[in-house]
Amino acid sequence: MNAKDVLKAVKAGRDLSGEDLSGLDLSGLDLTYAKLPGANLSGCNLQGTDLRGAYLYEANLQGANLVETDLRGAKLSRANLSGSNRLNAKIRKWSLKYAYIARPTAYTE
Repeated sequence: MNAKDVLKAVKAGRDLSGEDLSGLDLSGLDLTYAKLPGANLSGCNLQGTDLRGAYLYEANLQGANLVETDLRGAKLSRANLSGSNRLNAKIRKWSLKYAYIARPTAYTE
């Protein structure tokens, strides 16, 4: 699956549960309300991506570039964000309550 396919699937409301999207460049895409539970997004470039309201339960975001990504309202319970770059990401602290984060980085609410 490539970035274009991901965008089409999200816009169509398709559930991408467990999909392997590792290493894709999804930067700047509008993925609001994407259904990505258990998806492998490790190493993805998500810089500037709009993931507001996305369902990322148990998603693997390990090593992902989340710089300036909008994650407000995203469901991140049990998601793995270790090693991800979250500099200036827009996220609410409570969204991270049950997420796995190995080291803190800057984000805004």
